[in-house]
Amino acid sequence: MSEDRIVSFSLELNVEPSLVRLRKYQTVLYRTLGLIERLGLNEKLSEQVRQIQQQIAFLNKLRLAYLAVQAARMAAGDPLAWGMAFVAVGEVAMDVSDVFGSQG
Repeated sequence: MSEDRIVSFSLELNVEPSLVRLRKYQTVLYRTLGLIERLGLNEKLSEQVRQIQQQIAFLNKLRLAYLAVQAARMAAGDPLAWGMAFVAVGEVAMDVSDVFGSQG
């Protein structure tokens, strides 16, 4: 005879330490690329380094915009928080516009 039993459990993940570590890696990569660019290597490599740095900077702006929107939601209608979120999202939108505008 088999009995059916219902098992319930709760799982909680804390990803904050991983995010802090990822931001540190991002900073090390960005600064290392800056040093490589300053070594005076050929122009093609320097341009590629600049493009990678721009992509890293864009991803960081995107992360900050997300955090600004989350903070504004938590601030229960604080106009300053929403203003900061609007500016952060506007910066990301302008960056996206610049990227797609320069490709066409």
